[in-house]
Amino acid sequence: MAAFHIIGDRDTVLGYRFAGVTGEIAETAADAREAFNRTLQEQTEGILLLTEQVEALIPDLVAAHRLQATPPFITVIESAQGPLPGRKPLLETIYEAVGIRLTEE
Repeated sequence: MAAFHIIGDRDTVLGYRFAGVTGEIAETAADAREAFNRTLQEQTEGILLLTEQVEALIPDLVAAHRLQATPPFITVIESAQGPLPGRKPLLETIYEAVGIRLTEE
């Protein structure tokens, strides 16, 4: 499987496919669980990208896999619709983590 794989909504997965990233659409908790488990069985390395919405549907599976600290490593991203209410935008999270503010010119 590819170095990156994404599970998310239709628009986000389609956008990443244009960049060459494989992915699966998951719009319900059942879809998300099935796609997540299948990906863990098929992908033994790389990065698994989950939209915030998918992470919110399967927090137990995500937490359990993170505790194992084995690939694929999980990164949560904003969907094409932007961040979930109450969540910090990605650039703000990066700033807090490294102390460097990224700006657009």
